[in-house]
Amino acid sequence: MRLRGASGFLLAAGLVTIAASVLTLIWTGHTALRYSADNDDTLPMWVPGITMFGGLAAAWLVPPKPRNDSLLPDYPRTTRQGWWLIALALAFTIGFALSPGGSGWLLALKLPLLLAIPLLFRLAAWPEWYRIDTHGRWLRPAPAALTFLALFTLFGHGYTGPRPDLITVLCVFVLNAMLEEIFYRVWLQTRLEISLGRWPAIVVTSLAFASWHAVIHGGNGFGVDLASAFVHIGAYGIFLGYLWSRYRNPWLLFLVHGIINLPIPMLAVMW
Repeated sequence: MRLRGASGFLLAAGLVTIAASVLTLIWTGHTALRYSADNDDTLPMWVPGITMFGGLAAAWLVPPKPRNDSLLPDYPRTTRQGWWLIALALAFTIGFALSPGGSGWLLALKLPLLLAIPLLFRLAAWPEWYRIDTHGRWLRPAPAALTFLALFTLFGHGYTGPRPDLITVLCVFVLNAMLEEIFYRVWLQTRLEISLGRWPAIVVTSLAFASWHAVIHGGNGFGVDLASAFVHIGAYGIFLGYLWSRYRNPWLLFLVHGIINLPIPMLAVMW
């Protein structure tokens, strides 16, 4: 049984939030989205939307394989876990916004709030992400992932920074791509889908996922930075959420998220 009233309200509230964010950026003239607070490079506001819709369109053309979510606990417990995980996601966003910033604070908040506490209090189970049956789930979502990554690379920018070392790349992949996808999509979104339905869960999770990026993808004031994060990172989150909901392939999530964090031009300079 789903929370139908809450489902409709949260979906509408999420869509209004995204629309308000777009209007805020247009009204304030901040339609060039910054990649990060320490990087002045920008991309046009329409790029994340085109990239997201391109990936979604490719996904709609390939039907999913029937899936089994029986590994999750019963409905009432799953619903409670979902709301507790939402609370942890909000605590992570608020804590990081109030912190002095930097990678040290990011890890100090991320590891306990997104990993240790969910496992310690049994709000989620570590084996969930690899016990899922991925047999036959690679070719089906591949066109969607490749379309998204092609558009992301086409409209992205070149990399002119220092040559990244292998240890840094692996740490970024594990602590960002894998950990964030496990928490936000595999643990949180899956539970919200059961209680709210697919699209409300995707939108709510995407906004929660995008919100903490306001600190590192801005520099124009918190309101504008939050709007930028909802439009920029939120669009990528919606695609990743739909990819997860439709195909249930965690490995593909890690790959796509990893390339978003470490784009192909950056990886190319390693060789």
